[in-house]
Amino acid sequence: MKNNDNAYHNFVKPIVVLVAICFVVTFALAYVYGITAPIIKENTAKAANEARTELLQDAKGAFTMVADEENNADKLYVLEEKKVYATDCYTADNGSGMVVTVKSNSYGGLLTAMIGIDKDGAVTAVKVTAHADTPGVGTKAQEPSHLAQYKGYSEIGSTDIKSDPSIKHVSGASISSGAIHKAVCCALEQFKANGGVN
Repeated sequence: MKNNDNAYHNFVKPIVVLVAICFVVTFALAYVYGITAPIIKENTAKAANEARTELLQDAKGAFTMVADEENNADKLYVLEEKKVYATDCYTADNGSGMVVTVKSNSYGGLLTAMIGIDKDGAVTAVKVTAHADTPGVGTKAQEPSHLAQYKGYSEIGSTDIKSDPSIKHVSGASISSGAIHKAVCCALEQFKANGGVN
């Protein structure tokens, strides 16, 4: 009988206690996630809309979604499968242009860029919103001075930045600057595929 008591206290009881703790912790995490998920989603949407407004100031902050990865995904342009592709597209309610979010394969992995395009199909501004590139090296391609050269860019000379005479790549960060260039090209193709701003 003592052996059974020892087995229970040494093996069964700790397992039951651990399972109970795991159940309580899992329930608590699910409960907290249920409360915070809508808040996080709302804050993310607000930040994205602020970025759109910054990129296309003439829109006055009013945008309508054309497509994203959950809605009308077949309308999103893919420049290179799994490497350069649009993840969402919004048009300004006043017809002043479009903002396209693109993921593009960079040195550290996929980077996310938002590109504003006016009603005539010219880039208004470019903003990198997420990346994993090397700070101080790959991030040189994200500096305002480099991104500013895309303002007014509308005719794609080449999707390869080194072959496009109108855009200069960043020496030492050619992969990162190439990823941004391809993101801009993808956004312009998305604009064309959408038929511009309707």
